[in-house]
Amino acid sequence: MGQSPRVLRAALGNARLGRLLLGYLLFTGAEYGLWIALLVYAYDWGGASAALTMSLVQLLPSAVLAPVLGSLADRRSPGQVLLAGYVVLTAAIGVLTLAVEVHALPALVFALAPLANLSLSVIRPSQAALMPAVVRTAGELTASNVMIGWAEGVGGILGPSLVGALLATSGAAAAIGACAGLSVVSALLVAGVSAGEVSAPAAEPPELRRSLGTALAERPTRTLLALHLVYYALLGALDLLSVLLALDLLGLGQGGAGYLTAVVSAGAVASGLVTPLIIGSRRLAPVVGASMLAAGVALAVLGAAPSRVGAFVVFALVGLSGAVFDVAGRTLLQRAAPPDAIASVFSLLEGLMNVGYASGALVVRLALGLGGPRGSVLVLAAVTCLVLALLWRPLTGIDAAATVPQVEIRLLRRLAIFAPLTPPALEGIARQLVPVSVPAGTRVISEGEPGERYYAVGDGELEVSRGGVPVARLERGSGFGEIALIREVPRTASVTALSDVLLYGLDKAPFLLALTGHPAARAAADAVVAGRLQPGET
Repeated sequence: MGQSPRVLRAALGNARLGRLLLGYLLFTGAEYGLWIALLVYAYDWGGASAALTMSLVQLLPSAVLAPVLGSLADRRSPGQVLLAGYVVLTAAIGVLTLAVEVHALPALVFALAPLANLSLSVIRPSQAALMPAVVRTAGELTASNVMIGWAEGVGGILGPSLVGALLATSGAAAAIGACAGLSVVSALLVAGVSAGEVSAPAAEPPELRRSLGTALAERPTRTLLALHLVYYALLGALDLLSVLLALDLLGLGQGGAGYLTAVVSAGAVASGLVTPLIIGSRRLAPVVGASMLAAGVALAVLGAAPSRVGAFVVFALVGLSGAVFDVAGRTLLQRAAPPDAIASVFSLLEGLMNVGYASGALVVRLALGLGGPRGSVLVLAAVTCLVLALLWRPLTGIDAAATVPQVEIRLLRRLAIFAPLTPPALEGIARQLVPVSVPAGTRVISEGEPGERYYAVGDGELEVSRGGVPVARLERGSGFGEIALIREVPRTASVTALSDVLLYGLDKAPFLLALTGHPAARAAADAVVAGRLQPGET
């Protein structure tokens, strides 16, 4: 816990991570804002039934196709898939803006709406797969999840507030067009990250069926996905309830739905007082359970005594507890997911998000006929608490199982020597890596000394010299020290840190064992050695 501020500062200093998170913040604003704008557009045209239909036409196609689209990042470059998702999203929102502006038939707008939502099914899984390659340490990966929560909170305020104001003053076309503008900037920011991406998926990308099967094979993954399904059902119900409460019960007017949704995001931003404490914690399951329980209790209070002030307070509390749940749950998923199926796990999560949103909207619509908006809120509270009670026992055992070293595995995949290894072999090696922090100016290995360890560069820059003459520079994603281990000779070059450096060391025995047990890895290692014999041996 005491290292949380230091880890956060280090993560904030990662330029590529910063571009990725800023793009995600604006993307979140576009996503939330577009959702509200389309719901209000549908409600104005055909009431609550039309708003529900708009929800379903967006969510159901994505629920079916998200596992297919999102898992592309396990079989392609995650950065390039992410950029493609942003480009398609921008184009889809642009077409929607044009359709609403020219007063096209509502049926056409309903038909176009799923296109934007399908692009969302690519963005989050691709980012989840890319993130371990962008961060530099496991702690920074957790910190990135905290900052993703902040970005979602700020974006969730920006998008719905902007849309709420434009709906009240300029109409639906202007509101949807503003979302397109946010998406354009997101694409430009992410382009800079994907252009510099040097990581790649495994040498033999898994087939779709095997990748999805791997994602569902572990009980911790299934438990977390089930909890997230309930969480997303809660959010989907609140989206529709915000429209109904604002227009039918609380008299907040056309912009009221946007303002209520923005309050949820304000609560998520306020969670920044809590989520930094998650960094470095090994016990996140209790945080997941407590945050979901808090959301259920807050909803029960709103259902028992609805009011304008109470609605804003409860929506803010749900946003706060939901953000804590999301950060802790996402971190647990990244820790527990099989290393060759991260995107597949998050693509399943994306599909469940759409199922959850649709289910939540359906529950609200059905409950309206029985008890009105108040009855709907009480049903949501009861379902949330019931599911949490049923899954509490498997949830409490997740912390012990969720220990996959995702950052180290991504780093090894960038090295030619280890890229041919199978995911289980990579994970085994990653668990044996030892992090080594080296101050600037320190000599890591010296020419002529015995070689006992291989090093992978996690961050910083180093200089390779032979006979005192610089011959090469190394940076993140590079490795050194393999020649002495493979050829059984003394170090034939020196390596000195030019900046503060983070290295991951692998001792001689596991290094040679990995090469002995995998001919393709040994061939790759021999090729690396041959390539370095001229410019400088290490």
